[in-house]
Order: sequence, then C-alpha cells, then structure tokens
Amino acid sequence: MLTAGNSSSVWTDISENEFTQKGSREINPVRYRTIKADMNQLSTMLQRAPMENSVHTDYIFELPMPYGGMSKFSVTEYSMMEPALADKFPDIKTYSIKGIDDPYATGKIDITMHGFHAMILSARGDYFIDPFSKNENEIYISYFKKDFITNKTFECSFDPELNDNSEPVNVSGEITSGTQLRTYRLACASTGEYTTYHGGTVAGGLAAIVTTVNRVNGVYEKDFSARMVLIGNNNLIVYTSSSTDPYTNNNGSTMLGQNQTNLDNVIGTANYDFGHVVSTGGGGVANLRVICVNGQKARGVTGSGAPIGDPFDIDYVAHEMGHQFGGNHSFNSTTSSCGGGNRNASTAWEPGSASTIMGYAGICGSSNLQNNSDAYFHSGNFTEMASFIQYGSGSVCPVTTETGNTPPVVTVPAGGFTIPIRTPFKLTGSATDAENPNSLTYCWEEMDLGPAGVPNGPSGNAPIFRSFKPDTVPTRTFPRLSNLLNNTQTIGELLPTYTRTLSFRLTVRDNSVAGGGNNYELTEFNVTETAGPFKVTLPDTTSVTWNTNIPQTITWNVANTNAAPVNCQNVNLLLSTNGGNSYFYTLLTNTPNDGSETINLPSVNSTQCRIKVESADNIFFDISNYNFTLTNVVSAGSNVSEIPDSYSLNQNYPNPFNPVTNLEFRIPESGFVSLKVFDILGNEVVTLINENMLPGSYKTEFDGSNFASGMYFYKLESGNFQETKRMILIK
Repeated sequence: MLTAGNSSSVWTDISENEFTQKGSREINPVRYRTIKADMNQLSTMLQRAPMENSVHTDYIFELPMPYGGMSKFSVTEYSMMEPALADKFPDIKTYSIKGIDDPYATGKIDITMHGFHAMILSARGDYFIDPFSKNENEIYISYFKKDFITNKTFECSFDPELNDNSEPVNVSGEITSGTQLRTYRLACASTGEYTTYHGGTVAGGLAAIVTTVNRVNGVYEKDFSARMVLIGNNNLIVYTSSSTDPYTNNNGSTMLGQNQTNLDNVIGTANYDFGHVVSTGGGGVANLRVICVNGQKARGVTGSGAPIGDPFDIDYVAHEMGHQFGGNHSFNSTTSSCGGGNRNASTAWEPGSASTIMGYAGICGSSNLQNNSDAYFHSGNFTEMASFIQYGSGSVCPVTTETGNTPPVVTVPAGGFTIPIRTPFKLTGSATDAENPNSLTYCWEEMDLGPAGVPNGPSGNAPIFRSFKPDTVPTRTFPRLSNLLNNTQTIGELLPTYTRTLSFRLTVRDNSVAGGGNNYELTEFNVTETAGPFKVTLPDTTSVTWNTNIPQTITWNVANTNAAPVNCQNVNLLLSTNGGNSYFYTLLTNTPNDGSETINLPSVNSTQCRIKVESADNIFFDISNYNFTLTNVVSAGSNVSEIPDSYSLNQNYPNPFNPVTNLEFRIPESGFVSLKVFDILGNEVVTLINENMLPGSYKTEFDGSNFASGMYFYKLESGNFQETKRMILIK
C-alpha cells in the first residue's frame, strides 16, 4: 500500500521576472524549468517518509519534471551520516527515491541549509533539481543533464603504475551485485577554500559534502550495491580557514599525503574505512585499490573551482573515488588530457575520451565523445571494482547487509559467427529478474582492447563502439539508427573496415533501491574483409516513386556474404513507412540471398518509405539510404467509401493490452497525418504514421513487444486537429 503526500502543492511554476536573484549562478542549463518551493511544507512532507527497510507503507512524493508536469516517486529516508554526526546536524536529511510513473528511475534527494537537491537517474533521461542560485533555498530549477553543458578544465592526475597498491583481483566466473549492500565509513575532509565557497561555516561545508556524497551513493548503490556513510565526527575535518587548515588547496598530489596524515591523526586509523578531501583547486588524484588499506586509504583528492552540481559530483568525485575502489581509466585516446600517460592499456575499452565515469569525457580535444560523463560505470570497470569490493581489500571493512534482492539472469546470442565489413548489425539479448522484472535496463558495451588511437582511425582490435546509457530495450543497433537514417557518422561509432574480432557484453541492471542487482554476459564474433559491404541498391535515391499496384524489384549487393565464412543463404525483406524508424510490413522471409527479388507491395500511401534487407540467420542488415514514395492507393486498414464528417481518434482496443493493440481514427479531408506514441514522461517512443493521407477511416496496430509495462499516450495530429488518448500495456 502506498501513502500519498500532497506534494504537488509544494511546487509552483514561477517566471524569472517574479523574483530577485540572491547569489551567483554556477548551474546554467540551456533549458530548464523554474519553480518555487514551499519549504515548510516540503520539509514537513519529507519528515513523514519512512526509514528504509521500515515495515510501514511506502510514501509517495512528486517532483517537477524539467519540461513540465510532475512525476511520482516512492521515498524513504536513509542515514547517510553516522548517528553522532546526524545528532549534531539534525536539519540535514537524505532520502532514496524510486520511480512510480517511471519504473526505471532511481535517485537521491537531500534537504540541508543550502536547500533541496534531487538527482534522478533514468533510462528516459537523467535530471536534477537544484537551487536557482547560491544563497537560494526557495527558487529552484528542474533540468535534464543533457541541457547542462559546462566548460571543463578538470584533469585527473591518476597514474596506474605509481598508484597500484595491490594486484588486480582475479575471480573465476562472472561478478554480480545486488544480494548484499556494503556500507563504508567515509571520512570526507574539506579545505578552508571549499568551505568558504559554501558559506564559510562547518555546517555549510558539511551540507555541501552531504549533497555530493548522496549523489555518488545514487550511482554506487545502483552499480555496485555499495554505500558511503559519513563518520560520526566528520565535522572535525571540515575546515573553515585556508590559512590554518592542513591542506595545500591547489596541489592535489601534495594533498594525497596530507590527507592520509591528517585523517589518521584527527580521526584515527581504526575509525574510518576510507578518506577523501574536497577542495577548490588542484584537480583530482587518487591511489588505486586503497579502500580498507591502512596507511593508504585516505589517498583521494577532488578539487574544482566550482565544487557543485553534477559535473563535480559525478565527473570528478565519483571518478576519483572510483580509483580508490579499484577502477582504472577506460578511454583509449591519447589526445589532449587523455595523453601524458593517463591511458591504461589493459582497461582501455572505450574509444576516444570514453563517456562513462572512469573516462575523460570533455577534456580530450578532438577525441571527445561528449562533454560530461554519464552516471554509470563501464562493464569492464564494474568487473574490476566489484571484484575488489567483494573479494579484494575492499571486502575487509564494510558492514554487509542482506538485501533480499538477486541479480538478473542474462542471455545473449551465441558467438562464433562472422559478419561482413562496413555493414550495420544489431545485437539482442534478454533477461529475467525475480524481484524487479519491470525495471530492467540493458547496456551493450564493447570489451575489446587494442592499440591506442583516435576513434576514427583504429588498428588491431581497438574498440570502435562507444558505450551509451542503459536502455529499456535489450536491442542495440550498430551504429545508432538515427545515424543510419541520416547517413551520418557519430564519433565513437565506426563500422569495422578490416578483418578482426568483436566482443560485446550485455549488462543488465534491475535498478533496485535496496541494492542494485547487476549481471552480464559476453558474446564474441568475427568480421571478415572478404565480404561486404552488404548494401541495398534499389530503391536507394530520393527520386523513387513506386505504384503499389505494380510488382516492384528490390536489389542489394550480396558482397560475397553468401559464401564462407559468412554463409548467409537467406534474407528477409522489410518495409518501413515512417522513414525507417520501424518496420511494420514484412515483404518476404527466408528468400535466397541472391541480390534481387520482385515483390508485391502492401496497399499503403507514404512519402517516407525505406527498405531493409537483413540476414535471416545472422545479425547484419542494411537500410536504403533515402526515403522513397509509395502512391496510388490508400493506407492499409482504411475505408474511403464513406468520408467522415469530422476528425476523431478512438480509444484503443483491447485496453489494457499485451503486446498488440488496435488504434482507429477518421479524417474528413486529405492532409498530413501524424500518429505517435509517447511514454509517461512525454518521450516519443514510436511514430506509427507520418505521411499524407486521403480522407477515410483508418486502423493501425501498436506492437508493445519491445516496451516495458506501463501507461502510454497516443496522439493524432492532422491540420488543426489534435487529440491524445492513453493506453496501458501490461505484461
């Protein structure tokens, strides 16, 4: 049973001309929603949230979405400070949240003297709620991570050879997480400069540390089922004076030793599991695999001129702590900051700058994949860090709690097959989960290692495909479908051009707030330059118009794919009427891979048609490069014998449905028609119709096989007419 709080009344939209800015702005997204919070009501409502593992009912709390609307979460309070510290600072509270409207969403929220902060991690887009400016605890911004672009100057000074304090943990078999939550006592110090940035008091410095560590916990709990709790006397190491603190604020390497000495003296070696110090300068530096290791466990530093927000919390602090937990750099580039010995050859799984936490996103010049790190660890880093946490030195000191959760069971295609060069392909896996079957996310990542280089010039077995955020569907297309349809190339996605092997892992996360359950499986296959590129050759220009009443011929370049070692004997021919985004029409299955077929077309009318030719027993395919036109007949399922008097959109049937439902609509005049499906967050998930249509009554299907259970919306637009209805997919 869920108990609801009336949190919608807490938040009110407000324009920027209705208030006066109180301080400087360090967080400036290009797009955001400005809201006002009733802080008294907000605090009162959060006080009603049960403690985690409580027998009481879950508590529902709503948060304002960046582009409008509210989203429901279940919220539980958790203790991120040991009792002695919590008693000293009772106004600091931390909470875990789990999405209700969005089952893939997890997050952390806190309330401190600096106001309210929220971090929501979801396959549908990470977003944040932060104060509008410094010294502000009433006006907030809600914004997506993708809309917050920063100019990064941070660099991690980590050196794997100088900082390797122990051998990597070698564990036979796969590593999973989720059955146990491991809690580490963290002693997090701050320089006087850091504390001054956050108001100049111990309470202000500690509050900022809590917000950062709370967000880091949101990632480590999800990926490793590991948590950090601030020690009971952490206030003793939050320094307020730059002239009397024991740190050299602008020299990270010097602070490594200073922090170890200071924490051992002030806190005591036996009274913390690992330590870190935050500053406003000096960049980041940390020793490798030092958690629980006396004499070295406090050797971690993060410094930034703007020690606030997601770039500091995730790109910097989570990264440096990642080294302490056994994670190496994952990028394969050597340009700009990726050079200078920062690349680690044995863990360089990601092309270019990399994009996950242990990469260097945004600071590797022409090799940058993106500006900031995504808030998750690469599967390779998961293996080395989870091994250290569960079986290495990192297993010695944490408090271990049974979660009642189990990791997903993952299935991937059997390897050993061969694909042609310069040809798109797709990988599809599957997973089951006993406790969280409706919140699984999937992440296909390349695991190859090879010579260093730029992303568009690989050699040997160097990685050629970047990591993308975990998705709600178990299929990944290589390269991304948007690039294929637009005939463009994105840095970090390069089709193989020579004979080599490719290795990919599918990592599945269950997104449990009890302790993230993660598991993975590996598949390996070959690429041969004796075949390919496999390519659709007709239709393949913008000038093609086909009459659907006349048989038409599709051609493709077999490119030796019907011979060894590829041995593709049969192919499937598919038709898309929405620009290649989906393929509702199967023209032929298991037809010989001989390069040509004459087919009968369905009675559809569209200017956005594409042909897809795919191997019937392999993973490769090609899509015609340009839209072409089908004409002369009305779309399938229509009835034009009676022209409707008005526009209408009927309720889908059946509803609820699994996995297919019917959608019917009527249009009284010719014109452009759009029928799209959206998820609960307003994200478009599929375009069913996007074409000119004649007046008539129409029926089409929505297949939810590749979508998660939940509420969806379908919207019809034509001329000045718009109507939206909702439908429910239950699996």
